[in-house]
Amino acid sequence: MQNTNVIAVGIEPALLVGHESAPLTLPIDAPKDAINELLDDLRQDAIAILPAGRLEPALRRLHVLQSALDGRCRIACIQTELSPLAASALVRLVASVAPEAPSAALLADAVPALEHELLVAAVLPSLLPGARFLVSPEPVVASLRRAGGVPTLLDDARDEVAVVAAGRVRGLQAPAELLADVFGGAQIDEVDAPPGLAGRWRVTQAIEAVAYPTNAAAMTRRVLGLQSAPCPWCGEPHAALPCALCGHDRNRALTRQEIAV
Repeated sequence: MQNTNVIAVGIEPALLVGHESAPLTLPIDAPKDAINELLDDLRQDAIAILPAGRLEPALRRLHVLQSALDGRCRIACIQTELSPLAASALVRLVASVAPEAPSAALLADAVPALEHELLVAAVLPSLLPGARFLVSPEPVVASLRRAGGVPTLLDDARDEVAVVAAGRVRGLQAPAELLADVFGGAQIDEVDAPPGLAGRWRVTQAIEAVAYPTNAAAMTRRVLGLQSAPCPWCGEPHAALPCALCGHDRNRALTRQEIAV
């Protein structure tokens, strides 16, 4: 039986190769009926992933859900600073790992490792007519010339990695072919752009691409290989402090005890 639910708040999960499990979703503008439907689906502790760029409205909607739960189950709140398409991929990866996670707290602790499973890049326009460049947080900033080779971020990745891409840049022909070269021959799946994609890259037009591992089982073993211990307060296995579910920090508690003595 799955121990943990995943709720994507204001993030639409991308369809990814090798990752069939989907998170529950809570739109930022969800009406009361949608929240009631989500309440019926929540039977275990959960982690909620919120976009940092829309944090306040996402938190308001999450607080409504938590109040309606009335303590029936607990929710660990996780913010992600990832760009819109990368956040869409992240919530799908988290849902893929959730069935194997021993607790919501430990799954929350694994989210940073899952963010590092993603390789993000964008094709952006330049101020010069017809000029474009490739950027990546790796960091990479490279001009894309009309003639000549393109920069590569991965080598021969077709068997282990796939790429989801969205957006547009005016005048750029066959973006999927360009991205296939950039990502070492990986499969490129073009999807609808999530809201705010170009604005996040501080331009009027952009193509965002996110590479991710297609082997869900191997990825799960990597990110859940954390040294964990039961929380002294709530008893749930967790790796980071404080506990993502109850907020207890055993190191801080020990320090207070030492001071009191």
